[in-house]
Amino acid sequence: LRIFGPKIRVYVKPPLLKGGWNILGTQLFVTRTGVLSVILSIVLMIALYLLVRRTTLGRAMRAVAEDKDTAALMGIDVDQVIVRTFAIGSLLAGAAGVMLGFHNSQVNATMGFIPGIKAFTAAVLGGIGNVPGAMFGGLVLGLAESLGPTVLNIPSQYKDVIAFALLVLVLVFRPTGLLGEVLSGKRA
Repeated sequence: LRIFGPKIRVYVKPPLLKGGWNILGTQLFVTRTGVLSVILSIVLMIALYLLVRRTTLGRAMRAVAEDKDTAALMGIDVDQVIVRTFAIGSLLAGAAGVMLGFHNSQVNATMGFIPGIKAFTAAVLGGIGNVPGAMFGGLVLGLAESLGPTVLNIPSQYKDVIAFALLVLVLVFRPTGLLGEVLSGKRA
């Protein structure tokens, strides 16, 4: 805000990103920015999954997430792992902001608020700390928002209500998320 101010910045899409395609002659229109966003999202999701599952940093991230003290005892620099994790998260948030800016042809200081809430909702739906679960949660959330108003025969303005009602249902019946661990009824 201090550098760019609170004003909305509108920009013209590059010619390569203008337009799109009708799918199979129907009224379903897919924009080039939409296709680019999907491709970039898939590449980033695969990269994040591989980073978390197949690298030393990913192993350290999982260890710190599980138990900071034990990770420190095993020789992991916990503070450095946390800094790198936040840097990766910031990089991914920046990529999401660029994709959202391409989609809307404008950027402003508050444009990420609702998508951020939706991303958190997707992570909770899939299971916190579970990268494939967050991906699945995002897919479920997107389908619920897209198809929910049609299936329930309600105005499309209620798509956010559908998303958060789904979140409440999952939290009530499956508190660890759709792909999270099943909690046993026994208490320690």
